[in-house]
Amino acid sequence: MKQTKKKIKPLVNVLSIEPKDVERFWPLAEFMVTEALKYSGEYASSKHIYDFLKKDMMQCFIMFGSDELEENKVFGVGVTRVSEMPNFSQLEIVICTGKRRDLWEDQFVDIITQFAKSNNCKRLCLWARPGWEKVSKKWGWQKKHVQLEKWINK
Repeated sequence: MKQTKKKIKPLVNVLSIEPKDVERFWPLAEFMVTEALKYSGEYASSKHIYDFLKKDMMQCFIMFGSDELEENKVFGVGVTRVSEMPNFSQLEIVICTGKRRDLWEDQFVDIITQFAKSNNCKRLCLWARPGWEKVSKKWGWQKKHVQLEKWINK
């Protein structure tokens, strides 16, 4: 007799990880952070990000829950930092990666927006791959600049 997996109602929550809890939750996030850093030219290692999170120099958000078939799964990870500019502070999203973005993207944007407001940030900044440009318009993001890079051979 063939068993079929029971479909469940998708529910993914965005968890804000406090610096004191980073060590406990890091095993759930490290793989995605490492993969995201590979796409970003490896400007840092996952160890650097871990250390910044523990020191509260960056913030970690884990998208955790279930889709229609799998329960208790990490669907995404976001890493932010508050940067103090000369005229105002801004929240920079330096990593945002995962699967089934449709299950968590709106909640993630709401949570980081509230976090930015509670930290007196005047602007949100996003470092993102091109796929985020199109979807981000629904939250009022505007394309102002594009980050380009060129590697110099040694």
